Amino acid sequence: MILMLNPESQYEDHVFKSLDISKKSLKKSIFDHVTFESCHFIESDWQQAQFHACQFNNCNLSLVNMLGCRLQQVVFKECKIVGLDFYKCEKLLHVLFDKSILQTCNFSDLNLKGTSFAGSRIKEAYFTNTDLSASNFTDTDLIGTTFHQCNLTRADFRNAKNYCIDLQNNIVKKAQFSFPEAMSLLHCFDIVVS
Repeated sequence: MILMLNPESQYEDHVFKSLDISKKSLKKSIFDHVTFESCHFIESDWQQAQFHACQFNNCNLSLVNMLGCRLQQVVFKECKIVGLDFYKCEKLLHVLFDKSILQTCNFSDLNLKGTSFAGSRIKEAYFTNTDLSASNFTDTDLIGTTFHQCNLTRADFRNAKNYCIDLQNNIVKKAQFSFPEAMSLLHCFDIVVS
């Protein structure tokens, strides 16, 4: 059993539980079909690391260096994710966020078509020029989150709350919203509804 992770190493079909990798380097490491349970990655370095078909369960991923990182078919379930610049990833494909906390994360200029954020709490995140078509934001709290020049075509915001989406600066064709929260979509028009 491997007790510590090292940079420039390769791991396949492992389950890591309760590891503290805070402030450690995983630079250029490759992870294939790896599961992380209750691990801490605070301020760790994932520069040019590759994660394929991996799952993070109840992990803390705060202030991780994502420069050149590749995330493909990765699931973050009930994780705390703070201050991650996902736009610095080299590849971000088929990533799923399930009931996770995402705070001050930046998803600008990414293709996140079909990505699920269901049941998550997304606070003060940035989606600028992001393709979020057919994405799932059901039951998500989006307090303070910015959507600017995003493609939200067929995105699902049913039972989502605290979102502020400017209909004039985003594409929202066939997006789904729930009442009464959908009334917040009128804020961008500076009108009064009584």
